[in-house]
Amino acid sequence: MTNSKNLNKMDELAEKIALDDFDKQNEQHKFSDTYTNKKKLFIEEIKMKSEQSQVKRKRNRLLIAAACLLIGMPTTVFGAIKVYDMIVQKQNYEVNISVTNKATKNIDSWYKMKVSYLPENMEADDSLAMKYSFKDNYANGGFSFILWRLGKSSDFQTLYANNYIEKDINGRKAVIVNRDTGNKNVMFDRQVFLLFEEEGMMLQSYVGTDVSDEQLMKVLEGISLEPTTEEKATYTSDYDRALFSEATEPTESRVIPLKKDSKQLFKVGQTVPVTLEMNGTESKLEYGIEKVEVFDSINDFKKGNFNELGLGILRENKALDQTNKLLPYKRDVYKVGNGKDSVDELVESQLVNLKFVYLTTTVKNNGKQAIEEIYMHPSLQVLEFEKNAWNYTGENGIAEESIMTHEVDYLEPHGNGKSFYNIGSILPGQTVKVNLGYFVDEDKLDSIFLDVFHYSGVSGTEDMNAKDRWWIDIRHSKGDGNK
Repeated sequence: MTNSKNLNKMDELAEKIALDDFDKQNEQHKFSDTYTNKKKLFIEEIKMKSEQSQVKRKRNRLLIAAACLLIGMPTTVFGAIKVYDMIVQKQNYEVNISVTNKATKNIDSWYKMKVSYLPENMEADDSLAMKYSFKDNYANGGFSFILWRLGKSSDFQTLYANNYIEKDINGRKAVIVNRDTGNKNVMFDRQVFLLFEEEGMMLQSYVGTDVSDEQLMKVLEGISLEPTTEEKATYTSDYDRALFSEATEPTESRVIPLKKDSKQLFKVGQTVPVTLEMNGTESKLEYGIEKVEVFDSINDFKKGNFNELGLGILRENKALDQTNKLLPYKRDVYKVGNGKDSVDELVESQLVNLKFVYLTTTVKNNGKQAIEEIYMHPSLQVLEFEKNAWNYTGENGIAEESIMTHEVDYLEPHGNGKSFYNIGSILPGQTVKVNLGYFVDEDKLDSIFLDVFHYSGVSGTEDMNAKDRWWIDIRHSKGDGNK
């Protein structure tokens, strides 16, 4: 039967992996091909992504991700042929898959996952080849895989389940769970469990809404596990050994608000002294925002400087006309369900005007050595003032589905492809002009702050006044200075 404590741990891990699809900061890291480093990368990425999303921080994005992929994950399972029992049960919106085994497989066997078929225009977009996306929908949708080594018993839990189908794929048992959170902004609407009985493995996959059922079946039919060495093996999560040894007990998230007179809070026009640890060396920068402008149209801005993700969201919500003028859109507000007894419920739909906030900024290298790579992805945060301090906005249990990405929507200069946020190198004493842009709901203009050079994660308590945090007040009066 399902162990509730184990499932809670799996829920947390699933949410962390889910958030990994929405953050791409790890693109700047390089890892070797050894299995040990693959494992380290996998665990560190999970940890990093979870640390970057606190309860109130980027609430809209977190709730969407959690609603999409808040899934309890496996424990352990079977060994040889016909030596297992697999039971699938559904209660309300919850599906539980329980697998038991009497003959545990040798844990010293290693396998490489092979995917012989991919839909046209789809490619691997991470160093482990466990995440596949369509080129025109990078890091969103597609397939995310997790390979589990099974032991004596495993419990897989899927929340927000609408229904499920049991299938036989190349002689292997599979369960396809169709999910419906009640929220139209679901990015992954199916979850698949594919049992490799002889290998003692379970392959778990999250499937995006941009993948058709026909494409899904072709991909699953083309997946195999080939024996290999530990160094060349696909990273495999061992529930008995890895999960409980690597994962720590969940800590309660807490936020220390940004004080009104905090030394880490700056205004437009002020110089922000920044010290960063980069590649084992300390780099000193000066950062500043010279000007903040608000526009109703993006027609005068070079299209190649826009992040395609932001533009795609605008098009999907019909918030951009043929002349590149920003249009009002419907912002839905949901009461979030728990995924077991309830799903998300639409409580309000608001018509919201959209603006383009354009920042003229500078970055100066105050160090004695060149900085080879600078990644510019300061996030836009919406804060509210209460008890003489600034804190993240949002109400527990409520998800506001804004089309604001909170990420950089426009960047000049910028890198290419996966290195879009890389503005290149800066020589000692050199000052580089960097233009940033964000799509912002008009009613949020008087509450926006820039969270700059925040590369590290946050574990447990988040102190918004910490020495490695730099905030810039870019609030703008509604209707003031629109162009």
